[in-house]
Amino acid sequence: MNSLRVLLVDGGSEKSDAISTTLASANHTVLPTTGLDEAGEALFVEQFDAVLLASSFPAPSLADFTAKLRRVEQSQRGATRIPVLALGSLSAVDAGEEGCDGYVNEPIDPIALTGAVRSLAAALGKPMEMKVASGIDDLPVLEPEKFEEQVGYDNELMVEIIDLFLDERKGQVSGMEDCVANKDWDSLSKIAHTIKGSLGSLHATRARSRAQELESAARNNQVEVSTRAYRQLVRDLEALEPELLELKDAVASASD
Repeated sequence: MNSLRVLLVDGGSEKSDAISTTLASANHTVLPTTGLDEAGEALFVEQFDAVLLASSFPAPSLADFTAKLRRVEQSQRGATRIPVLALGSLSAVDAGEEGCDGYVNEPIDPIALTGAVRSLAAALGKPMEMKVASGIDDLPVLEPEKFEEQVGYDNELMVEIIDLFLDERKGQVSGMEDCVANKDWDSLSKIAHTIKGSLGSLHATRARSRAQELESAARNNQVEVSTRAYRQLVRDLEALEPELLELKDAVASASD
């Protein structure tokens, strides 16, 4: 196992770019995420060989993430145990003793990381294998309660965010269509990243996870996966629009 798929979890330490560059130069594939919530959603995008923590996280939060990771593994046919590693600069207390399987030293050595993952996989008793994860279709289209909580129950702000998204969506879909037609995977990845952020603000969980899948696949020039993810994202967005319009009407009525 010379090439790894690594889920990189950073909490704002600004280490992600450097680590991603180092690992990518060694032919590893890295999906950087900010925070454990985003990392948890990434588990539905693809299956990883390892999770690498680039920041300290409270032990309870990390334990919750690890529990979710194990549930996802169990629900997927052929799923394997994914080691969770932390940078050696993070203390066991910071990293969460119950949520971390091991440590890697800084600066990151890709060869050492590969060896650590292989050793941990053997110690955990399951062979490493890579599979595309399923389950995005099982995620909720929209989580209105979380959206309302995020905006502080400001109905006018909710309507503004919904209108802005709907106004921008057609242009973004058209842009992605052009990228797929022209095989411009770099631009496709950037558009997917932008729309992922918008979907995150709406708590449109299914489409956001699909956009993350598309961003990752396009960044790594995975033509078939990118094309499939783009088509599925378009369908997810079509399913999202009526739910947003229904929520908008309900919020507007409540404001009258």
